[in-house]
Amino acid sequence: MDPEQRSKPDIWRQHMEGWHQSQLTQKEYCKQNDLSFSSFCYWRARLNRSTTNGSKLIPVAVGRTAVSVTVFLPGGLRLEVPSHALPDVLPIIYRTAQVQPE
Repeated sequence: MDPEQRSKPDIWRQHMEGWHQSQLTQKEYCKQNDLSFSSFCYWRARLNRSTTNGSKLIPVAVGRTAVSVTVFLPGGLRLEVPSHALPDVLPIIYRTAQVQPE
């Protein structure tokens, strides 16, 4: 596709990938690619928001030795979750916590 036909988000996604692969600081990458640092920061935040859909969950690497993880919930609730079940359980907990009681 011709660079002029690509959307701005696509162009900036490509820059974010290039930055990650470059191992440069953000400022160094911007300087080398003749980009405005403020624009870079704006698009980095915007693309991060759009990929996370407002989720506050972050990836967690759990070592093989962990048998279970304790999740502390509002209201003093404590939930013991087998580490292998975390990828399935955490999104459910998050969605459930977002529902406000009437």
